[in-house]
Amino acid sequence: ETETESARYWPLIAFSIAFFVYWMTLAPDLTGAHYGVDGGELITTAVTLGIPHPPGYPTYTLLGKLVSLLPIGTVAYRFNLFSAAAMATAVGLIAVVRLPSSVVKRHTRLATDYSPLVAALVFAFAPLVWSQAIITEVYALNLAFLAAFLWALLGKRPSFFTGILLGLSLTTHLSSALMLPLALLLVPWRDWLKLALGLALGLTPLLTLPWLAGGDSPIVWGDPTTLQGWFWLVSGRLYQNNLFGIAPTDLMARLQAWGALLLRQFAWIGLPLLIFAFYQAKGPVLRAQLGLLGTAVLTLIYALGYAASDAVVFTLPALLLLSLLLTPGLRWLGRWAWLLPLASLLLNYSAIDLSGDRTVRPLAENLLQNAPPNAILLTPGDQTIFTLWYFQHVEEQRPDLILADANLLAFDWYRVRLRQLYPDLNGLGADDLTHFRQTNQARRPFCTAALQTESQLDCSMPTNP
Repeated sequence: ETETESARYWPLIAFSIAFFVYWMTLAPDLTGAHYGVDGGELITTAVTLGIPHPPGYPTYTLLGKLVSLLPIGTVAYRFNLFSAAAMATAVGLIAVVRLPSSVVKRHTRLATDYSPLVAALVFAFAPLVWSQAIITEVYALNLAFLAAFLWALLGKRPSFFTGILLGLSLTTHLSSALMLPLALLLVPWRDWLKLALGLALGLTPLLTLPWLAGGDSPIVWGDPTTLQGWFWLVSGRLYQNNLFGIAPTDLMARLQAWGALLLRQFAWIGLPLLIFAFYQAKGPVLRAQLGLLGTAVLTLIYALGYAASDAVVFTLPALLLLSLLLTPGLRWLGRWAWLLPLASLLLNYSAIDLSGDRTVRPLAENLLQNAPPNAILLTPGDQTIFTLWYFQHVEEQRPDLILADANLLAFDWYRVRLRQLYPDLNGLGADDLTHFRQTNQARRPFCTAALQTESQLDCSMPTNP
């Protein structure tokens, strides 16, 4: 059997191995582990066809609606499984991506070069990658589209098709824009127009946002029914201050913490293998490799300067690019290369495994069960409101309660949405939390509710029921 004949099975092999491991370690329910706080919001917006936080993630929402219809486990479990399938798809695509350096002369009797398959599994079991494959988040789907884009770009597929995949990846995370310089580097300038047309077509899911805003979902961020509101949403303007917003005093601490973390992704020996990738590389080969490395560095810089507690997940596209650059070093290692994904699997399994994580449901259900009838629950931020959205609007627990978030009340569009959902709610004319409390607690029980390590519920009964 020639290498070409055996390689056709590599995507299926890589997908199957990765998906099986992800399934074994999958979170069985809603979870906040591995930076998974957004899960409740993403699931609720998909089920109710709403709009999650900027940039709106319409591709995830529309695909998620289909996922929610699967007759498997809880709805949260279905979305965790969606992440596993998407990440395994990215792994499978890595197994067939061919760098120019992979094309080497060999005698047909020589052993098959399995380095792309090994590189795919090294990527699959990198702790950060693995962690995002077993929870509900957008990153697995984003990496699936990015892997497809790189497969098309490096395989010299039609530029129009390559552009479509880049556009779709942008609709799953804005950081995919950092791939554009790589596309311009490797696509002949004569085909840039085709690339641009494909990119525009790939971005069309963003045009569904005004339609999604017109539904009755309880979650619609912003007002994409106007051009200004649409651009506010898709450009992620809400988070623009986070871009290179990390304080200088925190930067060194992040560099130290991330340095060890990133070296751990490829079981510590990835760095010398990456250096080996550039050994003897010349001409077009070196150009492609430098393009991949430069894009990875650009992504790392973007993530490093981003002022958010979960900014490390923004390094995922860099890990995807770097895993492709591992193939020359893995080829040099020969059969010993299989030890690298095996080591990652064994070393990280217990730390990543969420198969026994069932902590969120009892906390949320305890809080909801103890809330007075028809109460207003005022939440203190993302973790609590996203979780309660899921249990109320997806699993239909305690529909009599009114959920309002103290942070979101600062936005005009959120208060407008609350007024549409609850016409008898008062104090929504301005950003005045004190007025909101005073005007509503006279007629309804008013509670502050928080989900931390335990359920916290503090209620005052109506003075004029």
